[in-house]
Amino acid sequence: MCTALVSAAVVTLGAPLVPQVQETFGVGAEASQWSYTITLLVGATLTPLLGRLADGRRRRPAMLVVCALVTLGCAISAFGTHFGIFLAGRALQGIAVALVAMTIACARDLVTGAAAVRLVALLSITTALGAGAAYPVTTFTADHFGLRAAYGGAAVLALLVTLAVAAGLPGTVPVNRGSQLDVRGAVVLIAATASALLAISQGNSWGWSSANVLVLGALALVLLLLWVRLELRVAHPLVELRLFARRNVLAAHLTGLLMGVSLYNTPVLITRIGLAPTSTQFGVGLTLSAIGVVMIPIAICNYLSSRAATAVARVWGRRVALASGGVVGALGPLMLIKVDGRLSLLVLAVVLTSCGAGATFGTLPGLVVDTVEPGETGSATSVNILLRAVGGAVGSAVTAALIGAAAGPAGEATMTGLTWAAVACAATCVASVVVSCSVPSRRVRSDRRLAALEPVPLPGAD
Repeated sequence: MCTALVSAAVVTLGAPLVPQVQETFGVGAEASQWSYTITLLVGATLTPLLGRLADGRRRRPAMLVVCALVTLGCAISAFGTHFGIFLAGRALQGIAVALVAMTIACARDLVTGAAAVRLVALLSITTALGAGAAYPVTTFTADHFGLRAAYGGAAVLALLVTLAVAAGLPGTVPVNRGSQLDVRGAVVLIAATASALLAISQGNSWGWSSANVLVLGALALVLLLLWVRLELRVAHPLVELRLFARRNVLAAHLTGLLMGVSLYNTPVLITRIGLAPTSTQFGVGLTLSAIGVVMIPIAICNYLSSRAATAVARVWGRRVALASGGVVGALGPLMLIKVDGRLSLLVLAVVLTSCGAGATFGTLPGLVVDTVEPGETGSATSVNILLRAVGGAVGSAVTAALIGAAAGPAGEATMTGLTWAAVACAATCVASVVVSCSVPSRRVRSDRRLAALEPVPLPGAD
C-alpha cells in the first residue's frame, strides 16, 4: 500500500509545481509543462512491461529496481542545476506509474477472500489518495523552502519505501506461474506509445499539420499495428489482447482512458484558477501553499466515494456505480466555470471531481478481476493504468491547446480558454457514462467475487 501511495505522490509532484519549475529554471511556460508531461509519457510507455514482470517470478527484483530508480530520479531533480538534468529526473520518476499495477498483482496473489476485493479497489485509487496527501506537503515545502527541497523530501520518502520493499516483499509466486517475457512486444509498444504521446504533447508548439507531428503519428500507427500482430501470435504476450473481446475488460479500459483526462487535468485547471489574481475576475488569488490545502479533500473524497461505489455495485450493479462516477466527475470541471473568485466553489469542484474519480476507479478493478486469470492481473491492470496515463497526456495536450488558443495579450490564461478546457474534461466524463451502459446490470455477488479472487497455492502450501 505504501509503495502505491508513494508512486502516486511522486508522479503528481508535477501538476502543482509547474509554475515553480518555470520560475526556478527561467524557462518558458511550454517548456516547464514538460516537467509534468514527461513523467506521464515514461509511465505510460513502461507500465505494460513492468506489469507483466509483476505477474511472473521476477516480481521482487523488478519492484526493487523500480523503487530504486524512482529514488534516483527524485534525487536528480532535487540536485540538478540544469533544466535538462531536472527533466531527466522527472523521466525516471515516471516509472513509478507502474508501481500501482505491480502492487495490485501482489495483492491478488497474497491476500484472500473479501479482503482482496477491498484491497484491490483501494489500490486502484491510490493515485488520487497519494495526490491528496502529497499536494499540501509538496506545495508548502516548495512555497517556503524551494523546489529542490520538495524533490529532496520525495527522494527520502522513496528511499524508505525501497528499503521497506527489500525487507518485506515476499519473493514467492504461484508455482504454475510462467516467467516468459515478450521483450520484442515490449520494445515495439514502448516505441509506439512514445511516438504517439510525443506527437500529441508537442502538437501545439510544432503545429498539428507539421511534418514532425504527421511523421510521428504515422510511425505510432504502424508500430501499433505491428505490435497487435505480434501479440496475437506469440505464446506469452505482453498484453493478452483477446481479453479486449470481453465486454467488462473493454469497458474498463475505455472508461480508464476517458476518466484519465479529467483525473490528471482538472487539478491543473484548479491550480491555475486558484493562483490567478482576483483582478482577473475568475481567479481566487491563493498562494501555492493554500492551493495545497484546497487539494486535501482529494484523498478523503476518493476513499469515501470508492467505498460507496462498492456498496452501490453490490446492491444495483457495477453499471450504476460506474455511471454515477462519471456523472459526478463531470460536475467538478463544470463547477470551475462558475467559480468567479469564490473559494467555496473551488473547493466544491475539488470535492466533486474527487468523488467521481473515486467511484470510477474503485469500481474498475472488479470488472477486470472478475474476467481475467490471476496470472494476468498485473498485465490487465497495467493496461488500464497505461490508458489512464495516456488519457492524462492527451488531455494535457488538449488543455494546453485550448488555453493557448484563447490566451490574453501577454500569453496569460483567460476564462474563455479555461472554460473550453473544463468543458473538454467534463465531456470525457460524460462519454464514460455512455461506456458504462455496456456493463452488465446484475449485482455483484459475493460468492462469484470470492471465487474470482481465490489465490493459487504458493510453494509449500498445504
